[in-house]
Amino acid sequence: MPVYIDPPLWPAHGTHFSHLVSDTSYAELHAFAERLGVPRRAFDRDHYDVPESRYAEAVAAGAHPVDGRRLTRVLVRSGLRVPARARPDRLARVLLRRWTARFPDHPGLGRELLDRWSEPHRHYHGPSHLLAVLEALDLLGSGRAPDPARSGTLVLAAWFHDAVYRARPGADERESAELARARLGAAGFPAPVVAEVERLVLLTLGHRAGDEDLLGDLLLDADLSVLGADPAGYAAYVAGVRQEYAHVPDPEFARARLRVLEDLRDRRPLFRTAEARQRWDAAARRNLEQEIARLRGVAGPPPGDPPAGAAVLTITAVCLQDDDGALLTVRKRGTERFMLVGGKLDPGETPAAAAVREAAEEVGLRLDPDLLRPLGQFVAPAANEAGTWVRCTVYTARLPGRPVPLAEIAELRWLPLDGEHPSALPPDLAPLLRDHVIPALRRAPRDPRTRSGRAASGGAGSR
Repeated sequence: MPVYIDPPLWPAHGTHFSHLVSDTSYAELHAFAERLGVPRRAFDRDHYDVPESRYAEAVAAGAHPVDGRRLTRVLVRSGLRVPARARPDRLARVLLRRWTARFPDHPGLGRELLDRWSEPHRHYHGPSHLLAVLEALDLLGSGRAPDPARSGTLVLAAWFHDAVYRARPGADERESAELARARLGAAGFPAPVVAEVERLVLLTLGHRAGDEDLLGDLLLDADLSVLGADPAGYAAYVAGVRQEYAHVPDPEFARARLRVLEDLRDRRPLFRTAEARQRWDAAARRNLEQEIARLRGVAGPPPGDPPAGAAVLTITAVCLQDDDGALLTVRKRGTERFMLVGGKLDPGETPAAAAVREAAEEVGLRLDPDLLRPLGQFVAPAANEAGTWVRCTVYTARLPGRPVPLAEIAELRWLPLDGEHPSALPPDLAPLLRDHVIPALRRAPRDPRTRSGRAASGGAGSR
Protein backbone atom coordinates (compact mmCIF):
# COMPACT_ATOMS: atom_id res chain seq x y z
CA MET A 1 0.00 0.00 0.00
CA PRO A 2 1.26 3.52 -0.74
CA VAL A 3 2.56 6.24 1.52
CA TYR A 4 1.60 9.86 0.93
CA ILE A 5 3.42 13.18 1.18
CA ASP A 6 2.11 16.75 1.05
CA PRO A 7 4.04 19.80 -0.29
CA PRO A 8 6.82 21.31 1.88
CA LEU A 9 4.80 24.24 3.23
CA TRP A 10 5.40 24.00 7.00
CA PRO A 11 8.17 26.38 8.19
CA ALA A 12 10.57 25.33 10.95
CA HIS A 13 14.32 25.42 11.67
CA GLY A 14 15.12 27.66 8.71
CA THR A 15 13.43 25.46 6.07
CA HIS A 16 10.02 23.99 5.18
CA PHE A 17 8.71 20.52 5.91
CA SER A 18 6.34 18.01 4.33
CA HIS A 19 4.28 15.40 6.17
CA LEU A 20 4.77 11.74 5.24
CA VAL A 21 1.95 9.33 6.22
CA SER A 22 0.73 5.79 5.57
CA ASP A 23 -2.83 4.68 4.90
CA THR A 24 -2.14 1.18 6.25
CA SER A 25 0.20 0.94 9.22
CA TYR A 26 2.95 2.65 11.17
CA ALA A 27 5.20 -0.31 10.32
CA GLU A 28 4.91 0.49 6.61
CA LEU A 29 5.60 4.16 7.31
CA HIS A 30 8.68 3.39 9.41
CA ALA A 31 10.02 1.02 6.76
CA PHE A 32 9.63 3.63 3.99
CA ALA A 33 11.27 6.36 6.09
CA GLU A 34 14.17 4.05 6.87
CA ARG A 35 14.72 3.30 3.18
CA LEU A 36 14.59 7.03 2.49
CA GLY A 37 17.11 7.74 5.23
CA VAL A 38 14.77 9.87 7.35
CA PRO A 39 15.70 9.36 11.04
CA ARG A 40 13.18 7.96 13.52
CA ARG A 41 13.38 11.18 15.57
CA ALA A 42 11.49 12.87 12.70
CA PHE A 43 8.42 10.73 13.51
CA ASP A 44 5.73 12.73 15.29
CA ARG A 45 3.09 10.30 16.59
CA ASP A 46 1.37 9.65 13.22
CA HIS A 47 3.62 11.17 10.53
CA TYR A 48 7.22 11.96 9.60
CA ASP A 49 8.43 15.53 9.12
CA VAL A 50 10.44 15.48 5.88
CA PRO A 51 12.60 18.53 5.04
CA GLU A 52 12.07 20.32 1.74
CA SER A 53 15.43 19.07 0.47
CA ARG A 54 14.16 15.46 0.63
CA TYR A 55 10.73 16.01 -0.96
CA ALA A 56 11.69 15.10 -4.54
CA GLU A 57 13.66 12.10 -3.30
CA ALA A 58 10.61 10.86 -1.35
CA VAL A 59 8.38 11.14 -4.41
CA ALA A 60 10.96 9.34 -6.55
CA ALA A 61 11.06 6.56 -3.93
CA GLY A 62 7.31 5.98 -4.26
CA ALA A 63 5.53 8.46 -1.98
CA HIS A 64 2.31 9.71 -3.58
CA PRO A 65 2.24 13.53 -3.69
CA VAL A 66 -1.09 14.98 -2.48
CA ASP A 67 -2.21 18.32 -1.11
CA GLY A 68 -2.49 18.85 2.63
CA ARG A 69 -6.26 18.45 2.74
CA ARG A 70 -6.22 15.08 1.01
CA LEU A 71 -3.33 13.88 3.16
CA THR A 72 -5.40 14.64 6.27
CA ARG A 73 -8.36 12.70 4.84
CA VAL A 74 -6.10 9.72 4.09
CA LEU A 75 -4.77 9.73 7.64
CA VAL A 76 -8.23 10.03 9.18
CA ARG A 77 -9.63 7.16 7.07
CA SER A 78 -6.68 4.95 7.99
CA GLY A 79 -7.49 5.16 11.70
CA LEU A 80 -3.85 6.09 12.38
CA ARG A 81 -4.34 9.78 12.99
CA VAL A 82 -3.53 11.08 16.45
CA PRO A 83 -5.72 14.18 17.04
CA ALA A 84 -3.97 17.26 18.35
CA ARG A 85 -5.94 17.10 21.62
CA ALA A 86 -4.66 13.56 22.15
CA ARG A 87 -0.99 14.48 22.01
CA PRO A 88 0.71 13.83 25.32
CA ASP A 89 1.47 17.37 26.46
CA ARG A 90 -1.97 18.75 25.69
CA LEU A 91 -3.80 15.66 26.92
CA ALA A 92 -1.91 15.70 30.23
CA ARG A 93 -2.93 19.32 30.83
CA VAL A 94 -6.59 18.55 30.09
CA LEU A 95 -6.66 15.57 32.43
CA LEU A 96 -4.87 17.35 35.27
CA ARG A 97 -7.27 20.28 34.98
CA ARG A 98 -10.17 17.86 35.28
CA TRP A 99 -8.63 16.19 38.33
CA THR A 100 -7.86 19.49 40.07
CA ALA A 101 -11.39 20.77 39.48
CA ARG A 102 -12.83 17.67 41.16
CA PHE A 103 -10.23 16.89 43.81
CA PRO A 104 -8.23 20.07 44.53
CA ASP A 105 -6.90 18.73 47.84
CA HIS A 106 -5.13 15.75 46.23
CA PRO A 107 -2.84 17.02 43.44
CA GLY A 108 -0.17 14.39 44.11
CA LEU A 109 -2.60 11.51 43.64
CA GLY A 110 -3.76 12.98 40.32
CA ARG A 111 -0.20 13.22 39.05
CA GLU A 112 0.56 9.66 40.15
CA LEU A 113 -2.48 8.32 38.32
CA LEU A 114 -1.65 10.29 35.17
CA ASP A 115 1.89 8.90 35.25
CA ARG A 116 0.44 5.40 35.42
CA TRP A 117 -1.91 6.05 32.51
CA SER A 118 0.99 7.49 30.49
CA GLU A 119 3.24 4.39 30.67
CA PRO A 120 4.92 3.79 27.30
CA HIS A 121 3.58 0.24 26.79
CA ARG A 122 -0.02 1.51 26.65
CA HIS A 123 -1.32 2.00 23.12
CA TYR A 124 -5.08 2.00 23.71
CA HIS A 125 -5.44 1.93 27.51
CA GLY A 126 -3.69 5.26 27.92
CA PRO A 127 -4.60 8.90 28.57
CA SER A 128 -6.81 9.13 25.48
CA HIS A 129 -8.96 6.27 26.76
CA LEU A 130 -9.17 7.85 30.21
CA LEU A 131 -10.33 11.16 28.75
CA ALA A 132 -12.82 9.37 26.49
CA VAL A 133 -14.35 7.61 29.50
CA LEU A 134 -14.57 10.84 31.48
CA GLU A 135 -16.18 12.64 28.54
CA ALA A 136 -18.61 9.74 28.02
CA LEU A 137 -19.61 10.03 31.67
CA ASP A 138 -20.29 13.73 31.09
CA LEU A 139 -22.59 12.84 28.19
CA LEU A 140 -24.42 10.05 30.01
CA GLY A 141 -24.73 12.06 33.21
CA SER A 142 -26.73 14.72 31.39
CA GLY A 143 -29.62 12.28 31.13
CA ARG A 144 -29.23 10.14 34.24
CA ALA A 145 -27.03 12.09 36.64
CA PRO A 146 -26.26 10.82 40.15
CA ASP A 147 -26.06 13.27 43.02
CA PRO A 148 -22.79 15.29 43.28
CA ALA A 149 -21.23 13.08 45.97
CA ARG A 150 -21.87 9.87 44.03
CA SER A 151 -20.75 11.59 40.84
CA GLY A 152 -17.36 12.23 42.43
CA THR A 153 -17.13 8.55 43.37
CA LEU A 154 -17.88 7.62 39.76
CA VAL A 155 -15.14 9.92 38.47
CA LEU A 156 -12.65 8.37 40.89
CA ALA A 157 -13.61 4.92 39.59
CA ALA A 158 -12.95 6.10 36.04
CA TRP A 159 -9.48 7.32 37.00
CA PHE A 160 -8.64 4.05 38.75
CA HIS A 161 -10.33 1.52 36.45
CA ASP A 162 -7.21 0.86 34.32
CA ALA A 163 -4.64 2.49 36.58
CA VAL A 164 -2.78 -0.83 36.57
CA TYR A 165 -2.42 -2.22 33.07
CA ARG A 166 -0.02 -4.91 31.87
CA ALA A 167 -2.32 -6.69 29.37
CA ARG A 168 -3.14 -9.34 31.99
CA PRO A 169 -6.95 -9.67 31.89
CA GLY A 170 -8.38 -10.21 35.33
CA ALA A 171 -5.18 -9.45 37.21
CA ASP A 172 -5.09 -5.85 35.93
CA GLU A 173 -8.64 -5.12 37.10
CA ARG A 174 -8.07 -6.67 40.51
CA GLU A 175 -4.79 -4.82 41.03
CA SER A 176 -6.41 -1.55 39.93
CA ALA A 177 -9.11 -2.09 42.56
CA GLU A 178 -6.46 -2.85 45.19
CA LEU A 179 -4.58 0.32 44.22
CA ALA A 180 -7.78 2.35 44.59
CA ARG A 181 -8.37 0.94 48.06
CA ALA A 182 -4.80 1.65 49.16
CA ARG A 183 -4.34 5.12 47.64
CA LEU A 184 -7.77 6.50 48.45
CA GLY A 185 -7.59 5.17 51.99
CA ALA A 186 -4.17 6.71 52.52
CA ALA A 187 -5.41 10.02 51.08
CA GLY A 188 -8.18 10.22 53.64
CA PHE A 189 -11.23 9.61 51.44
CA PRO A 190 -14.23 8.34 53.45
CA ALA A 191 -14.38 4.57 53.84
CA PRO A 192 -17.74 4.23 51.99
CA VAL A 193 -16.27 6.10 49.01
CA VAL A 194 -13.18 3.89 49.00
CA ALA A 195 -15.30 0.73 49.11
CA GLU A 196 -17.60 1.94 46.33
CA VAL A 197 -14.70 2.89 44.03
CA GLU A 198 -13.15 -0.53 44.60
CA ARG A 199 -16.48 -2.22 43.79
CA LEU A 200 -16.96 -0.20 40.61
CA VAL A 201 -13.44 -0.94 39.36
CA LEU A 202 -14.03 -4.66 39.88
CA LEU A 203 -17.18 -4.45 37.73
CA THR A 204 -14.95 -3.78 34.72
CA LEU A 205 -13.52 -7.29 35.09
CA GLY A 206 -16.69 -8.96 33.80
CA HIS A 207 -18.46 -5.84 32.49
CA ARG A 208 -21.69 -6.82 34.19
CA ALA A 209 -23.58 -4.82 36.80
CA GLY A 210 -26.54 -5.80 38.94
CA ASP A 211 -30.03 -4.40 38.66
CA GLU A 212 -30.59 -0.84 39.85
CA ASP A 213 -26.85 -0.09 39.87
CA LEU A 214 -26.76 3.41 38.42
CA LEU A 215 -23.05 4.05 38.95
CA GLY A 216 -22.12 0.63 37.61
CA ASP A 217 -24.28 1.15 34.52
CA LEU A 218 -22.71 4.53 33.81
CA LEU A 219 -19.11 3.40 34.27
CA LEU A 220 -19.47 0.26 32.14
CA ASP A 221 -21.30 2.09 29.35
CA ALA A 222 -18.64 4.82 29.32
CA ASP A 223 -15.86 2.22 29.21
CA LEU A 224 -17.51 0.51 26.21
CA SER A 225 -18.36 3.73 24.39
CA VAL A 226 -15.41 3.18 22.02
CA LEU A 227 -17.37 0.32 20.47
CA GLY A 228 -19.73 2.92 19.02
CA ALA A 229 -16.98 5.06 17.50
CA ASP A 230 -16.90 6.09 13.86
CA PRO A 231 -14.93 3.78 11.53
CA ALA A 232 -11.67 5.71 11.95
CA GLY A 233 -11.97 5.82 15.72
CA TYR A 234 -12.82 2.14 15.92
CA ALA A 235 -9.89 1.25 13.66
CA ALA A 236 -7.55 3.20 15.93
CA TYR A 237 -8.95 1.36 18.97
CA VAL A 238 -8.45 -2.03 17.31
CA ALA A 239 -4.90 -1.11 16.26
CA GLY A 240 -4.06 0.04 19.78
CA VAL A 241 -5.33 -3.14 21.40
CA ARG A 242 -3.39 -5.28 18.93
CA GLN A 243 -0.18 -3.36 19.74
CA GLU A 244 -0.69 -4.06 23.43
CA TYR A 245 -0.79 -7.77 22.62
CA ALA A 246 1.93 -7.69 19.97
CA HIS A 247 3.67 -10.60 21.71
CA VAL A 248 0.70 -12.91 20.98
CA PRO A 249 0.68 -14.66 17.56
CA ASP A 250 -2.09 -13.57 15.19
CA PRO A 251 -4.20 -16.77 15.27
CA GLU A 252 -4.06 -17.03 19.06
CA PHE A 253 -4.89 -13.35 19.48
CA ALA A 254 -7.76 -13.63 17.00
CA ARG A 255 -9.30 -16.60 18.81
CA ALA A 256 -9.06 -14.91 22.21
CA ARG A 257 -10.46 -11.62 20.93
CA LEU A 258 -13.27 -13.43 19.12
CA ARG A 259 -14.43 -14.86 22.44
CA VAL A 260 -14.55 -11.35 23.90
CA LEU A 261 -16.31 -9.75 20.93
CA GLU A 262 -18.86 -12.53 20.46
CA ASP A 263 -19.75 -12.29 24.14
CA LEU A 264 -20.32 -8.54 23.75
CA ARG A 265 -22.26 -8.92 20.51
CA ASP A 266 -24.64 -11.46 22.06
CA ARG A 267 -25.52 -9.26 25.04
CA ARG A 268 -29.03 -7.89 25.12
CA PRO A 269 -28.63 -5.10 25.95
CA LEU A 270 -25.02 -4.28 25.19
CA PHE A 271 -25.34 -0.84 26.82
CA ARG A 272 -27.31 -0.59 30.03
CA THR A 273 -28.46 3.04 29.95
CA ALA A 274 -30.96 4.44 27.46
CA GLU A 275 -28.62 7.33 26.67
CA ALA A 276 -25.77 4.99 25.73
CA ARG A 277 -28.02 2.78 23.61
CA GLN A 278 -29.27 5.79 21.70
CA ARG A 279 -25.77 7.16 21.11
CA TRP A 280 -23.67 4.07 20.46
CA ASP A 281 -25.60 0.80 20.13
CA ALA A 282 -26.22 0.73 16.36
CA ALA A 283 -22.64 1.70 15.47
CA ALA A 284 -21.23 -0.68 18.08
CA ARG A 285 -23.07 -3.66 16.64
CA ARG A 286 -21.87 -2.82 13.12
CA ASN A 287 -18.29 -2.45 14.34
CA LEU A 288 -18.43 -5.71 16.29
CA GLU A 289 -19.86 -7.70 13.38
CA GLN A 290 -17.24 -6.35 10.99
CA GLU A 291 -14.33 -7.10 13.31
CA ILE A 292 -15.70 -10.55 14.13
CA ALA A 293 -15.93 -11.38 10.42
CA ARG A 294 -12.34 -10.26 9.87
CA LEU A 295 -10.98 -12.13 12.88
CA ARG A 296 -12.64 -15.39 11.86
CA GLY A 297 -10.47 -15.42 8.77
CA VAL A 298 -7.35 -14.94 10.89
CA ALA A 299 -8.28 -17.36 13.66
CA GLY A 300 -9.00 -20.27 11.36
CA PRO A 301 -11.35 -23.10 12.30
CA PRO A 302 -11.51 -24.09 15.97
CA PRO A 303 -9.80 -27.34 16.93
CA GLY A 304 -12.00 -30.24 15.93
CA ASP A 305 -11.10 -33.88 15.59
CA PRO A 306 -7.58 -34.94 16.48
CA PRO A 307 -5.05 -34.96 13.64
CA ALA A 308 -4.63 -38.25 11.82
CA GLY A 309 -2.35 -40.54 13.76
CA ALA A 310 -2.53 -38.58 17.03
CA ALA A 311 -2.79 -40.52 20.27
CA VAL A 312 -6.23 -40.05 21.88
CA LEU A 313 -6.95 -40.66 25.57
CA THR A 314 -10.51 -41.39 26.70
CA ILE A 315 -11.11 -39.62 30.00
CA THR A 316 -13.87 -38.29 32.22
CA ALA A 317 -14.18 -35.14 34.35
CA VAL A 318 -16.63 -33.49 36.69
CA CYS A 319 -17.51 -29.82 37.27
CA LEU A 320 -17.94 -28.91 40.92
CA GLN A 321 -19.01 -25.34 41.77
CA ASP A 322 -19.24 -23.62 45.15
CA ASP A 323 -22.02 -21.40 46.47
CA ASP A 324 -20.70 -18.42 44.50
CA GLY A 325 -20.52 -20.35 41.24
CA ALA A 326 -16.72 -20.72 41.29
CA LEU A 327 -15.42 -23.87 39.61
CA LEU A 328 -13.03 -26.30 41.33
CA THR A 329 -9.85 -26.83 39.31
CA VAL A 330 -6.79 -28.91 40.17
CA ARG A 331 -3.11 -28.99 39.22
CA LYS A 332 -1.21 -32.27 39.26
CA ARG A 333 2.32 -32.60 40.59
CA GLY A 334 5.02 -31.77 38.07
CA THR A 335 2.60 -29.89 35.77
CA GLU A 336 1.59 -26.25 35.28
CA ARG A 337 -1.96 -26.46 33.88
CA PHE A 338 -5.14 -26.40 35.94
CA MET A 339 -7.94 -28.75 34.90
CA LEU A 340 -11.09 -30.44 36.19
CA VAL A 341 -11.21 -33.28 38.67
CA GLY A 342 -11.09 -36.45 36.58
CA GLY A 343 -8.88 -38.81 34.65
CA LYS A 344 -8.59 -41.98 32.57
CA LEU A 345 -11.16 -44.76 32.67
CA ASP A 346 -10.19 -48.13 34.10
CA PRO A 347 -10.87 -51.17 31.87
CA GLY A 348 -14.61 -51.81 31.68
CA GLU A 349 -15.44 -48.67 33.65
CA THR A 350 -18.17 -46.25 32.57
CA PRO A 351 -17.42 -42.50 32.37
CA ALA A 352 -19.82 -41.82 35.25
CA ALA A 353 -18.24 -44.46 37.48
CA ALA A 354 -14.79 -43.10 36.65
CA ALA A 355 -15.92 -39.58 37.59
CA VAL A 356 -17.10 -40.81 41.00
CA ARG A 357 -13.87 -42.74 41.58
CA GLU A 358 -11.59 -39.86 40.48
CA ALA A 359 -13.40 -37.37 42.74
CA ALA A 360 -12.78 -39.63 45.74
CA GLU A 361 -9.16 -40.34 44.84
CA GLU A 362 -8.13 -36.79 43.89
CA VAL A 363 -10.07 -34.53 46.26
CA GLY A 364 -11.72 -36.80 48.81
CA LEU A 365 -15.32 -36.14 47.73
CA ARG A 366 -17.99 -38.82 47.63
CA LEU A 367 -20.30 -38.10 44.72
CA ASP A 368 -23.74 -39.62 44.28
CA PRO A 369 -23.69 -41.20 40.78
CA ASP A 370 -27.44 -40.66 40.47
CA LEU A 371 -26.90 -36.89 40.72
CA LEU A 372 -24.32 -36.63 37.93
CA ARG A 373 -25.61 -34.50 35.06
CA PRO A 374 -23.92 -34.78 31.61
CA LEU A 375 -22.55 -31.50 30.27
CA GLY A 376 -21.16 -32.92 27.03
CA GLN A 377 -18.33 -34.79 25.35
CA PHE A 378 -15.44 -32.66 24.11
CA VAL A 379 -12.22 -33.20 22.17
CA ALA A 380 -9.11 -31.07 22.76
CA PRO A 381 -5.31 -31.24 22.89
CA ALA A 382 -4.04 -32.77 26.13
CA ALA A 383 -2.71 -30.25 28.62
CA ASN A 384 0.40 -32.09 29.77
CA GLU A 385 1.24 -34.62 27.03
CA ALA A 386 2.64 -33.19 23.80
CA GLY A 387 1.12 -34.61 20.61
CA THR A 388 -1.73 -36.24 22.54
CA TRP A 389 -5.44 -35.43 22.49
CA VAL A 390 -8.23 -36.20 24.94
CA ARG A 391 -11.84 -37.19 24.36
CA CYS A 392 -13.59 -36.30 27.59
CA THR A 393 -17.09 -36.93 28.93
CA VAL A 394 -17.87 -34.09 31.35
CA TYR A 395 -20.47 -34.08 34.11
CA THR A 396 -21.73 -31.56 36.62
CA ALA A 397 -22.42 -32.70 40.15
CA ARG A 398 -23.47 -31.43 43.55
CA LEU A 399 -20.52 -30.40 45.71
CA PRO A 400 -20.91 -32.59 48.83
CA GLY A 401 -18.27 -31.08 51.09
CA ARG A 402 -14.84 -29.55 51.30
CA PRO A 403 -12.29 -30.86 48.78
CA VAL A 404 -8.69 -31.58 49.79
CA PRO A 405 -5.71 -32.35 47.52
CA LEU A 406 -4.92 -36.09 47.55
CA ALA A 407 -2.82 -38.57 45.54
CA GLU A 408 -1.18 -36.74 42.60
CA ILE A 409 -2.96 -33.42 43.14
CA ALA A 410 -0.54 -30.64 44.11
CA GLU A 411 -2.94 -27.67 44.28
CA LEU A 412 -6.63 -26.76 44.29
CA ARG A 413 -7.88 -23.48 42.87
CA TRP A 414 -11.39 -22.06 42.69
CA LEU A 415 -12.04 -20.31 39.39
CA PRO A 416 -14.74 -17.57 39.51
CA LEU A 417 -17.08 -17.77 36.52
CA ASP A 418 -20.04 -15.52 37.33
CA GLY A 419 -19.57 -12.19 35.58
CA GLU A 420 -16.08 -13.03 34.30
CA HIS A 421 -15.21 -11.67 30.88
CA PRO A 422 -13.84 -14.41 28.57
CA SER A 423 -10.53 -12.59 28.30
CA ALA A 424 -10.14 -12.63 32.10
CA LEU A 425 -9.53 -16.39 32.31
CA PRO A 426 -6.12 -17.34 33.71
CA PRO A 427 -3.57 -18.33 31.04
CA ASP A 428 -2.71 -21.62 32.77
CA LEU A 429 -5.96 -23.51 32.08
CA ALA A 430 -6.03 -26.78 30.16
CA PRO A 431 -7.36 -26.35 26.58
CA LEU A 432 -10.34 -28.61 27.25
CA LEU A 433 -11.41 -26.49 30.22
CA ARG A 434 -10.76 -23.11 28.59
CA ASP A 435 -12.11 -23.73 25.09
CA HIS A 436 -14.99 -26.14 25.72
CA VAL A 437 -16.09 -26.73 29.30
CA ILE A 438 -16.26 -23.13 30.54
CA PRO A 439 -18.20 -21.89 27.47
CA ALA A 440 -20.60 -24.83 27.89
CA LEU A 441 -21.10 -24.05 31.59
CA ARG A 442 -21.83 -20.42 30.78
CA ARG A 443 -24.39 -21.42 28.16
CA ALA A 444 -26.11 -23.99 30.39
CA PRO A 445 -28.91 -22.92 32.76
CA ARG A 446 -27.82 -23.05 36.39
CA ASP A 447 -29.00 -26.26 38.01
CA PRO A 448 -29.40 -25.76 41.77
CA ARG A 449 -28.86 -29.48 42.30
CA THR A 450 -25.22 -29.12 41.23
CA ARG A 451 -24.41 -26.77 44.12
CA SER A 452 -24.40 -27.35 47.82
CA GLY A 453 -25.81 -24.98 50.33
CA ARG A 454 -23.62 -23.43 52.99
CA ALA A 455 -24.51 -26.11 55.51
CA ALA A 456 -21.05 -27.65 55.56
CA SER A 457 -18.91 -25.25 57.56
CA GLY A 458 -15.71 -24.34 55.75
CA GLY A 459 -16.81 -26.46 52.79
CA ALA A 460 -18.25 -25.47 49.49
CA GLY A 461 -18.22 -21.74 49.99
CA SER A 462 -14.60 -21.40 51.10
CA ARG A 463 -11.73 -20.69 48.80
